[in-house]
Amino acid sequence: MFRLLHILVFTSLSLVSSAADEENRRHAVFQKKRVDLLLNLQHEISTVAKRYRDGGETTAADILTAASESLSTPLSGFVPPRFIAPDNTPAQRWSAELKRLQTDGAQQMYVLARQTLRAKFPSLAYSMINDVLRIDSDHRLARSVMGHQMFRDPLLRDDRKYAGEWVTAFEARKRSGRAPEILHARFGWIPRAQVERYEGGERLYRGRWVSAEKEQELRRDFSNAWEIQSEHFLVKTNTSLEEGVEISQKLETFHRWLRTHMAGFFDTPAELQRRFEQTGVRFRRTADPMEVHYYATKEEYQKRMVGKIPPNQDTNGLYWDADKTCYFFRNDKVNAKGTVFHEATHQILDLATKSQRVSAARRRQQLLRERTLRPWRICEKSNFWIIEGLACYFESFEIAEDGSCSVGRPDHIRFVGAQHRLLVNSFFVPFRNFMALGHEQFMTHPNRRQFYTQASGVAHFLMSYQEGLYRDDLVQLLSAVYRPTVEEIRREPSIARISGVDFAVLDQQYRDHMQDLQDQVSEQTLNDQ
Repeated sequence: MFRLLHILVFTSLSLVSSAADEENRRHAVFQKKRVDLLLNLQHEISTVAKRYRDGGETTAADILTAASESLSTPLSGFVPPRFIAPDNTPAQRWSAELKRLQTDGAQQMYVLARQTLRAKFPSLAYSMINDVLRIDSDHRLARSVMGHQMFRDPLLRDDRKYAGEWVTAFEARKRSGRAPEILHARFGWIPRAQVERYEGGERLYRGRWVSAEKEQELRRDFSNAWEIQSEHFLVKTNTSLEEGVEISQKLETFHRWLRTHMAGFFDTPAELQRRFEQTGVRFRRTADPMEVHYYATKEEYQKRMVGKIPPNQDTNGLYWDADKTCYFFRNDKVNAKGTVFHEATHQILDLATKSQRVSAARRRQQLLRERTLRPWRICEKSNFWIIEGLACYFESFEIAEDGSCSVGRPDHIRFVGAQHRLLVNSFFVPFRNFMALGHEQFMTHPNRRQFYTQASGVAHFLMSYQEGLYRDDLVQLLSAVYRPTVEEIRREPSIARISGVDFAVLDQQYRDHMQDLQDQVSEQTLNDQ
């Protein structure tokens, strides 16, 4: 059961080399402390389990063993439990011992997460917060960091097995008040009082009840489209209510993943620190939900794209920043899900930082004493790879049936392509030159398709290499191009300068990473045969 954690220990220690700078060494130290804490807690719980097993109490031993083994499962598949464990079971000695170990372990991990954040490793710190919840799912401070609050549904107050649940502030508001709503799996947020009629085949259309078939006919025209509003998105579609709800919930899951795994982009260091140090701090929400249009046919989509893309250009989806909207259509010929996450990446990152770029344009005008105000173009002079590379990377985002998320699967078409370009076709632009490409240089170059492929691979490398060694550096670069400061106005941001690692070293590490991904794909192929 300790195999995975021992691998992590070895990986963490191997990060420290004569070529690594002080930041990499400190990252390795925090990672090792994290792993050691989990290992020690596993060992303590296993020791207690053995004692009960030796005493003939097999039921208690089995529960304790399961609790120990849960700490060795990959964190990527972990989803914090929604419901709070009821405290109405008879007190038993083994459960008290387990609770004490979990409470102490969770608190130690939380303290380590705060120290890690202060050391300026927010991505690693947030991983540790997930560790806290894996140890003790009802840890209030960790829940607060994640933007969760305790909620007790008044309709379940007489249920002795119901102790409450962890929800966002948005969900708590929706489910409270005189006309509480419910998040229905098929129909989205609807008033509880209407659930029975909806499940019976009726639909509320402009203030009157009609049949589901009649509503489908009325909403075929996109001007009458369904509007599914969630916490951060407004999905308009003429396909079906159910499809719109499915897209809406996938986008919310994706948005939630980005906010927790790339927190350093969405919040300033001071805001992140406040979230870790104070209780009751909530995620900020956008003033208006992000709009998404999902059309029933490609022809409808193409009509809406007139004036947005050249007539001879074929696209499967688009984020149009001028109207802040994502456009898609029902498409069975391509990975439509990947397209949705690709364009949503552009939309989420753009709208989260648009006001900062307006301010940057004004500061630039003052610094350069320009007579007219020029809009700030993202990555106009360099680093354009990160815009498309990261969006391509998130095409691999997957949501399992249990709600767990994963991203970066080595055999995804984007990353297999990156492996092939480098290792088979020998196409590679050194990072120093590749990252110096601005918007026009990248998009008008004859090798644009190859650039997209390499950008996908570079995004995977910076997100995943050596247990996420460069993830916070990538987030810092992303922040620099989307929310530029005075420093970025004066000079172009650089991943080599941010990470403290020379471009030549990054080039070689990228080659090693692509080879490692290819080896993983080959091994998986053999195992599947």
